Amino acid sequence: MGRQRMVPLVLCLGVGVVSLGGCKATTDAAPRQSVKHHHAGLSLSAKKTQAPSSQPNFNRTPTGTVDRGPTSPSGHNAPVAVGQVPEGTLTFITEPQAGIGPWLNAMNHARSVIDVNEYLLTDPQFLSSLRSAAVRGVQVDVIVDGHPYDDPSAPSIAVAGLAGSGVHLKMAPARFEGQYAFDHAKYLIVDPGQPDQVALFGSPNATQSAFDGENVEDAFVTSKPSAIAALATVFHADWTGTAAGASPRSTLVLSPGSASTIAGLLGQAGPVAVMAEELGDAPSCYQALLTHGSAARVLIPADPSWEAASYANELVRSGVQVRTLSSPYVHAKLIVTPHTTFVGSENFSVVSFNDNREVGMITSSPSVRTQALTWFDALWNDAVVWSVSGGASPTPVPATPTPSSLAPPDSGSASQQSYPYLNDGDTEAEVTQLWGPPASTTSASYDGYPEVVWVYPAGRVYFEGGTVSYVQRTQ
Repeated sequence: MGRQRMVPLVLCLGVGVVSLGGCKATTDAAPRQSVKHHHAGLSLSAKKTQAPSSQPNFNRTPTGTVDRGPTSPSGHNAPVAVGQVPEGTLTFITEPQAGIGPWLNAMNHARSVIDVNEYLLTDPQFLSSLRSAAVRGVQVDVIVDGHPYDDPSAPSIAVAGLAGSGVHLKMAPARFEGQYAFDHAKYLIVDPGQPDQVALFGSPNATQSAFDGENVEDAFVTSKPSAIAALATVFHADWTGTAAGASPRSTLVLSPGSASTIAGLLGQAGPVAVMAEELGDAPSCYQALLTHGSAARVLIPADPSWEAASYANELVRSGVQVRTLSSPYVHAKLIVTPHTTFVGSENFSVVSFNDNREVGMITSSPSVRTQALTWFDALWNDAVVWSVSGGASPTPVPATPTPSSLAPPDSGSASQQSYPYLNDGDTEAEVTQLWGPPASTTSASYDGYPEVVWVYPAGRVYFEGGTVSYVQRTQ
């Protein structure tokens, strides 16, 4: 892809760039900032962040299905030899069924090039395979996010784990390193353009929690030249700090700029199944889901954030089925329609669609769709129905205002007449005008972000940066 191999020299630590074996500069400017990005359930060590109380039965579904072409016993598609299926293969794999094997298999068979983009890169086996590949002469280029949400130590783990190996490591371009923008993509490319080329991409980070049974994850393994070429184009653009352009978007669902594609997919006629880690500010997606009523099913993690709970409440009020799964943690991003399947890294949030680097793909393969829907149904049957009155967990979900992007605020009760509806983004002056001065103030944090809390007889008002981020009513 036009990148020259760097001769190992020294470890260079600079703003936005870390090279193990050489130094390169990034030139992207910082983008517009947006709402925060929640990323729970991603442990950086063998320690579990959620201890399973009861393990769901995952033996009802196989680990993968192949669209076309040969498959190895491990479930990972075999290298494509010259003369074999020139269009390549596409395999759907899931966690915790597949484990880390497909990723290790791909890296261990690399002959010339490995390109990696990972939001989080901390798994010891993954790091070891990258080091081993570099030692045997493979060019290994790695991009990681420089400030992964709630995981400030993650980049240093990658740096330390690859030091002295000849692996070339960079922080993501500056435009994905803003306060609320991330390089959230997760993909691995091996030997692009060669007969044995293969790529893996989807929801799993390169962490132990993605591969050891703690998380529900999904991914594609492919030898399709079009998909690999598109991924290689994106990687080269981010490596050199340039724009990826339009060409990879004809094959991939690529962020920034994926909202309309996801909304269009959700708007297809017929039943739709969605697996999402996050429910955030994504009005076009919710409007598309609402058109399906009870024919739409949404599976999310148990104990969602207040914001996600409010969106789940409104979806249920509008007839959409919502369930939560307590274990493993739902980190997969999946959409299944009557004719297509989406797998990728995109969450339901404006940050994910408009600001982050995200990578996914839509396939019309009937076999992939059958596999994905069977897997979804197995998890759905193990999940708990979300109820607006109390949620799905033993602890009731705090009452939250209806998200303004879905429906207008309620009105009419005595408490609401005394304490009018507050919109997200209202200033402290506007809150004082509507609710009066607070009885007291305190502080809190939400996913690592500091908040100022105003306490009233009617509840609590949470501010971030001087504007309302959440309202919790007690009457």
